[in-house]
Amino acid sequence: MFSPVVKKSLATAAVSAAAFASLPNQKLYAEETKKSSSKLSIYDEPQPKVVIVEEPTKLEEHVAYAEKFANEKVEEGKTHVSKLHGEWRQFEQCVKNTVKQTIDKDEEILPNALYIGVAALAGTILARNRNIVIRFATSTALAVGASHYLLPKTTHNVCVQLEKVERKYPQLQSAHQSVNEVVGDARKQFDDAVSQVRSSVDENILSQFQQKDATEQAKDKFEAVKKNVESMYSTRSNPGVEETLKKNNN
Repeated sequence: MFSPVVKKSLATAAVSAAAFASLPNQKLYAEETKKSSSKLSIYDEPQPKVVIVEEPTKLEEHVAYAEKFANEKVEEGKTHVSKLHGEWRQFEQCVKNTVKQTIDKDEEILPNALYIGVAALAGTILARNRNIVIRFATSTALAVGASHYLLPKTTHNVCVQLEKVERKYPQLQSAHQSVNEVVGDARKQFDDAVSQVRSSVDENILSQFQQKDATEQAKDKFEAVKKNVESMYSTRSNPGVEETLKKNNN
């Protein structure tokens, strides 16, 4: 059927396929790699590139560290100053609001506050011969009384604000209680002193009235005796009778 040429080609192909299948798995490249030539090159080999790394000196390291430390501290200072500024602004606003809530619009502060200060000084002057507790209590009492009389609404608002502060800070509340105790003791001493002065004044006035009554009684008695003597010795003149009575009294 087949010609001898075709049979020969098919036999060659079958042998080639069998030989290819018997070979191990290897990668085939389209082009054969060129074998390195064993001949020496006429040119010098390229030298590797030298990279010079400059290291900082100790002084430069210290300067850089100091600069970094200074920058950090400056930033911390700026942050702290900004925080303080914000807290101060907040405190200032709080004080403004508190003053605005405390001072009444219908009351004049400037002259009345001066009058209250004068009342406090007057209390110090009045109790200048007493101890420091009575002087302080007298000055405080007169100042508080004057403030209640001249600035009643503002004084009430101040008391309300003080109560708020005491509720916020218990230490101030305890201090206020101790001050109240001291003021109560001073008031008691002041009342005792006033009662003693009043009793001494009453005794002096009573003794003066008694002396006056005794003088008037003696004068009335003298006049009665004088009239009796004049009636008995009507022939004598009045000056003589008075001299006789004075001698008898002496």
